[in-house]
Amino acid sequence: MASVATLGASGSVRGGKYGGDDGEYTAPAGFPLVSTREQFTDNAKLKSEYTETEYETVGDWESSQGGDDSELVIFVHGWSLGETDARNAAYTCQIGLEKNEYDQFTVGFTWDADKGDGIGWNEGVAIAEQNGPKLAQWVIDHNDGGGLPVRIIGHSLGAKVAVEAMASLHERGREDAVTSVTLLGGAIGESVVEVDEAYGEPIEYATTSFNNFHKDDDAVLGIAFSAAEWTEAVGEKGVQSPEDAPENYTDYDVTTTVADHNSYYEPGEGCLPAVVETFQ
Repeated sequence: MASVATLGASGSVRGGKYGGDDGEYTAPAGFPLVSTREQFTDNAKLKSEYTETEYETVGDWESSQGGDDSELVIFVHGWSLGETDARNAAYTCQIGLEKNEYDQFTVGFTWDADKGDGIGWNEGVAIAEQNGPKLAQWVIDHNDGGGLPVRIIGHSLGAKVAVEAMASLHERGREDAVTSVTLLGGAIGESVVEVDEAYGEPIEYATTSFNNFHKDDDAVLGIAFSAAEWTEAVGEKGVQSPEDAPENYTDYDVTTTVADHNSYYEPGEGCLPAVVETFQ
């Protein structure tokens, strides 16, 4: 239990002991979000008044979106963040992308990552899984409404939300619904992205490009995730068997350029320059 508790102290929490920080930027109050906050109970059950695909949009979407935008990035935060920190994290990612000359419309996807009694890891995983269809529904509604092409960036346990969204899009026959999916320090198993595993076929089907940025000495994933899940994370080692990876899957080792678990998307400290290169 002590090892799992380490994840509670350092996972996606801003300024965690082992996870470091993401620069501690503060988002404007109106930063645009897709939100499923307060839809789940502390024991990870969907509240009866909500549907499995329900979401809402909050914040200032109209004035945030520039007329020259050709794409939209949606940033999915990781475990244990409250709504304020989730908004700040998405804003931080936007700043980092802009510093790398990628000035496109960026929004956040905020979910109940801070539910559960005690440590709350198992509840966080269960809620992340249930948010996949919700993110997928937003993508479908956005695309059907003539919205900009979508790129998804998932940090830490946000990777679970992202791949579950791919599974939901696949189930609903939405081929190439997303331009790209990028995982940063993904807190999912290293084998689940393989073609014969849970997410391999959905990855090939629902997105044009899937890019995984991993750090071999990520203390959060290497110690706490492994203790909690009894496997190594794709965000630490990359795909377990590269020969079994989907055709549109690429691993990027950023061990030497990313300082810690919460720095992947930090402006000036993380790997966003390499992420933007995959957008070209």
